[in-house]
Amino acid sequence: MSTSTQPASTPSPSETADEDDDSGNLLRYLTIIRRRLWIVAAIVAIGVTASVLYTMRQPKIYAATATVVVNPQAPRVLGSDQESVIELGAGSYWSNQEYYNTQVDILTNFPLARATVTKRNGEQYFYDQLIPPDKYPNLTTEERIDQAAEAFKGMVGAAQNRESRIIAITVKDTDKALAMALANEHVRSYLSATVAKRTVGADKSSKFLSSELDAAEKALRESERELYEFKDKHDMISVSLEDKQSILASDIQRFTGALGDARIKRIELGSLRKRALGLKGEEVLESPVFALASNADTVDQLKKQYIDERQRFLEIQEEFGPKSDRFVQQKKKVDDLYAAIQGEARRATRELDEKYQAALSAESAFEGEVTRLKQEALALGPLNVEYNRLVRTQKTDEENYTQLIGRLHTSEVESRNEQINVDENEYARAAYLVSPRLKVNVTVGMMLSLMFGVGLAFLLEFMDRTIKSAEDVQRVVGAPLLGIIPIVADVPTGDTPKAQKDRDLYVFHNPTSRAAECCRSIQTNILFSSTDRPMKTITVSSPRPREGKTTTTIYMGTIMAQSGQRVLLVDTDLRRPRLHKSLGVSKTRGLTNLLLGDATIDDVIKSTDIPNLYVLPCGPLPPNPVELLLTKKFKQILEELESKFDRVLLDSPPVLAVTDAVVLCRLSSGVMLVAQAGKTHLADVSAAARQFKDVEAPILGVIMNDMDISSRRYGGYYYYYSYGSYGEATQGEA
Repeated sequence: MSTSTQPASTPSPSETADEDDDSGNLLRYLTIIRRRLWIVAAIVAIGVTASVLYTMRQPKIYAATATVVVNPQAPRVLGSDQESVIELGAGSYWSNQEYYNTQVDILTNFPLARATVTKRNGEQYFYDQLIPPDKYPNLTTEERIDQAAEAFKGMVGAAQNRESRIIAITVKDTDKALAMALANEHVRSYLSATVAKRTVGADKSSKFLSSELDAAEKALRESERELYEFKDKHDMISVSLEDKQSILASDIQRFTGALGDARIKRIELGSLRKRALGLKGEEVLESPVFALASNADTVDQLKKQYIDERQRFLEIQEEFGPKSDRFVQQKKKVDDLYAAIQGEARRATRELDEKYQAALSAESAFEGEVTRLKQEALALGPLNVEYNRLVRTQKTDEENYTQLIGRLHTSEVESRNEQINVDENEYARAAYLVSPRLKVNVTVGMMLSLMFGVGLAFLLEFMDRTIKSAEDVQRVVGAPLLGIIPIVADVPTGDTPKAQKDRDLYVFHNPTSRAAECCRSIQTNILFSSTDRPMKTITVSSPRPREGKTTTTIYMGTIMAQSGQRVLLVDTDLRRPRLHKSLGVSKTRGLTNLLLGDATIDDVIKSTDIPNLYVLPCGPLPPNPVELLLTKKFKQILEELESKFDRVLLDSPPVLAVTDAVVLCRLSSGVMLVAQAGKTHLADVSAAARQFKDVEAPILGVIMNDMDISSRRYGGYYYYYSYGSYGEATQGEA
């Protein structure tokens, strides 16, 4: 069974790059501060000294603090249900902070300050102590009080302790005793002002409420009178308008129901009457009219008698004949019964007609009564509007009157109540020194001066546009820093031939010096940069004159020669040549003679005191140096020189001064650009590199010359110093 392990997660390239950028930026900032550390230290020293002197010259100021407890509400001596006329406190939880902020403002405002300074402090008023009359003889007492109050406003401060009801009142002054006395008296003034707010406010409220109560009583009496007159006029003294409306509504409902019943009855009787009228002319004995009337029983008896008597009549007629007396009598009896039945028929018809007429009259009466009641109800509508208005007015006036009586009573009680929501907590018992504070002032001065010093260091660094670091080289050139050559301190300075010669041959005479070690490091970097192509001919140039390119050429030639290579230095500066002076050879015959064809290579190449190092001087100065360097002859000469030597170094003119270096770089394997540390401007280095890149010349890198590696300005290159010290120590031991 095989097992597999999960590889640990690694940061992405972008994260690594960000971390490198952050650390690189931090290191760059620290390097800038280290370079300008003396400026920062000097400014900090000046700031601290100034803070000490300023503190010593300031008068001593003392502070005294007294505290009060401010409750959200005053004690409710009349009960929690009784609303106060003068509200002392926030009134609600949500208004607490706003209330406390207001009290802080009151404690530091002019009116309370004026009340405090008008109090006595022993035998003297506070305003006399703050604005002495002997110093201000032209001011009146009121003017001195106002000025003293303004001065006291600047002395007093108030602050609420966090999450607390305590407000601290602090007074600052040069006099300890006066500061304590003012703080304590200000507390008393605040308590007195709060009590006055309740009592004086309650008195004012009582006067206002009294006048309002008189007006309310008058309004109530007037509204009651108008309501009574309205009731009397419309007969509403015993029965109210509401009761009248209720009675009318009940009557309208009752008569409306009766009208409906009468209408139904009238319709029913109308139908019966119409049916009875339609039965006129029918045989009375067969007519159903009696079924519609109330005499049906009587008619039935008459019909029964009529049938019985007629049957007897027929029997008599048959037995006795029509001329007998019994026949006549029986016939008359039958006729009378028949006439009676006809009479009942006529009475039934009249009965239905009378009932119909009675129902019609009842319906009309009910309808008239409903109409009358509705009209009476409608007539009460306008009265109802006016009546309700009068009732509302009377009720409102009564409520207002009752409320004012209660508030007036409360106000009169509160005018005698001195219970407030503020209590003294702690009076000032001592005053403590608050200014000047030496430690605080020195700390602040040191911090401010430190920030100013660091800012000035970065400003100077930003304004210094000279080349100083490998980052500068990489940013403006896009090529690596090959190395540095430190300042040679133990040789004479100046432009005399002897001083130049001693400086140019310093590496030869001091092979274990720091400068020699740095040159060897540069040689190694050149070899590493050219592993993929032969590096036979190298052009050495600089952006501007006097930046050390000739000295660098001799140094590098010396180091290469000491490593066993045959090295040739060619002075291609056909305007201001200097190689021949430092190496002690004649310039009468040299490169220009070769170009003109009146000499051979062996005739013009000179040996030097340095083994394996040879020099080809410039020869007579021509009027047209660039034209000579552009000839095929010069290219052939370089090819021949490359075949005879391991390294050929071309000491060219400055690239920004003339175009000779641009011509030479196209014929060489690469260019070494020399810049003077702290003096060569980044813009010049950038412009020089751009000219070489425009002709596609390979730039091997940049050499920073004359660098003071002991200076903090170039603190990033201390490692060169260690190598140089080691070399010098070895030389001394040998």
